[in-house]
Amino acid sequence: MPDEHRHRHEHSAGTGGLRAKGKRVTRQRELIWQTFAKRPDTHLSAEDVIEVLGAQLPPVNPSTVYRTLDLLVAEGLLLRTDLGADRAYYELALDHAHHHLVCESCGRVAHVHDDVLGDLRARIRSASGYSLSDNEITLYGVCERCRG
Repeated sequence: MPDEHRHRHEHSAGTGGLRAKGKRVTRQRELIWQTFAKRPDTHLSAEDVIEVLGAQLPPVNPSTVYRTLDLLVAEGLLLRTDLGADRAYYELALDHAHHHLVCESCGRVAHVHDDVLGDLRARIRSASGYSLSDNEITLYGVCERCRG
C-alpha cells in the first residue's frame, strides 16, 4: 500500500475519529470499521460487509451495518459511491482524490488519478461549456482479465 494511503488510515484513527466527535464506539462499529481497514483499496457494498461479518459471534445485524455505514460516511471516514449494478459501494475516505474504472463484465473496480485523465475537464468545458465539479468520475469498460 502506498505511504499516502497508509498515512491517511493511521491519521484518521478509524473509530477513534468517531469517539473524538462524541459518538459511541460499539463492538459492531469497530468490526465494521476493521472490515474496511483490512481492505484499504477495496470497494464493498453493504451486502459485502454483512457477508464478511457473517462469521462473527454474535453476528452483526444487517440494519446495524446499514446504520453504521451511514454514520461512517456522515463523519467523513468512508465514502459512498455508486459504481453501477444499482448498489452503493463504500471505501475508506482517502486524502487524495481519485476516479473509478468499473469492469462491466466482472465488476472489478480500479482507481485512476487526475494525472491519468490529463486535461479532460478542460476539454469537456471547451467542447460543451460545462464546468465539471471536483467530484469523482466513474468510467465503465472491460478490465484486462476479462478481455484476455
